[in-house]
Amino acid sequence: MLAAHPGSFFCYVTKTPTFIGSLLGSRANTDQAVNDRLDRYAEASSRRSQTQQLSTSPQTQVQKFVYPGGGVTVQPAVEAITDELVRVTPYVQQSKDTILVFFGALSNLQDLLTRSRSGDSSHEGAGIGALTTACLLDLYRNFDDGRELLMLSELQGQFAFVLYDSSRKQAFAARDPSGAEPLYYKIDEDGGVQYTNALEQLPPGDAEGRSWKELQPGHYMLGKTVAQFALSLRQLETRERKESQDAESLHAMLQRGSHSREEERGGFSVRSLLRNRSK
Repeated sequence: MLAAHPGSFFCYVTKTPTFIGSLLGSRANTDQAVNDRLDRYAEASSRRSQTQQLSTSPQTQVQKFVYPGGGVTVQPAVEAITDELVRVTPYVQQSKDTILVFFGALSNLQDLLTRSRSGDSSHEGAGIGALTTACLLDLYRNFDDGRELLMLSELQGQFAFVLYDSSRKQAFAARDPSGAEPLYYKIDEDGGVQYTNALEQLPPGDAEGRSWKELQPGHYMLGKTVAQFALSLRQLETRERKESQDAESLHAMLQRGSHSREEERGGFSVRSLLRNRSK
C-alpha cells in the first residue's frame, strides 16, 4: 500500500563551533553528533514502515545526507495523483555545499524558470520535482548575502522547504502564507537547530510538543532568527475586514456631514424668507 503520509524529513544543524573549538578538533565530535541524530530518525522511520506494513521500493527507502555541521534524513513516500499517476515526495536536491528538501508546488514555476535559465537547456526533460528544486537553488545563489526576502518575494504557491548550506553552517527554512504544508523547528539548549514536517514521525521521546514550535505561515527562519515575509491568510482576512469596517465608518461619517450641511442650508433659507416677509 502507498504511504499514508506524503513523505517526511528531519534536519539537524549543530551549533557552529568556536575558532578555539575548531583548533581543538571539535569537527569530529560535530560530525558524529550529526550522524547520531540522523541515524536515530532513519532507524525510527524504518521500524515504522515495517510496523505499518508500508510497501518499500528504491524510491521510498530512507535517505541520509551528511554535510559538515549538519545534515538531513528523508523518508520519501509515493503519493497517488490519479489512478495511474504517482509522485515521490518530498522533492530533494543536493549539491556540493547544499541540500534542499521541498514540499508543495510553485504556481509560477514556469515563469521563474524562463527568467532564471535564460535559454539554458540543461534541465530539459526533467520532472517537476527536479525543476522546482533546481530553480530554488538558483534563486538562493542569486539572492545571497542577506537578500533572502527578495528570493521569497519571487515565490508563489503552497510550499514549505528547508535548505541547509554547509558553507554557512546554517539552514534557511520558509513556509508560504497559506500554511498548507506543515513545518516545525526546535532550538536545542546547546544551540543546535532541528527541523521536521511531521512530529509524529520522530523517534519516541523526541517529539515533545512544548519543545517544538510551528513555523507560522508566511514566516521564514535563517539560522536561529524567525521573521515574517508575508501576511498569512488569516491576517489578510483580518486586514480586509478592518479596511471594510473603516470604509463603512468613513462613509457613514461623510453621510452625516452631508446631512448636517443640508440641514444648515435649509435652516438658513427659512430664516432668510422670514426676515424678508417681516420687512
